[in-house]
Amino acid sequence: MFIGEDVTFDTNYPEDIIIEDGVRVTIGCTIITHFMEPRTGTYSRGRVHLKRNAYIGCRTIICKPVTVGENAIVGAGSVVTKDIPAGEVWAGNPARFIKKRE
Repeated sequence: MFIGEDVTFDTNYPEDIIIEDGVRVTIGCTIITHFMEPRTGTYSRGRVHLKRNAYIGCRTIICKPVTVGENAIVGAGSVVTKDIPAGEVWAGNPARFIKKRE
C-alpha cells in the first residue's frame, strides 16, 4: 500500500475506509465517507472500499459509498461517486468509464 502526501481521510468515520494490499493513493486525494443531503437535511454515511492494486490518481475525490475494484485505475482529478469495476479505467467529474485494462 502507498499513501501519497496531502491525502485526506474522512475524520468523522475513518473506520468506514477499507484499503487492501497494493493500493496506491497518490498526492492530494480526499476520501469522504459521509455527507449532508442539502435538499432534505439528512445525514448519511457509507463505506469506501479500495480493492487490491487499485490506483487512485492525484487530486481525486472519492465520495461514499463506493468500491473501486481490483486493478482499477482512477485518473487524476476525478470525482468518484459510484462503484468502479475491477480492471477498468475511469476518469472525469463525475468519473466515468474510459476503457478496460489489458
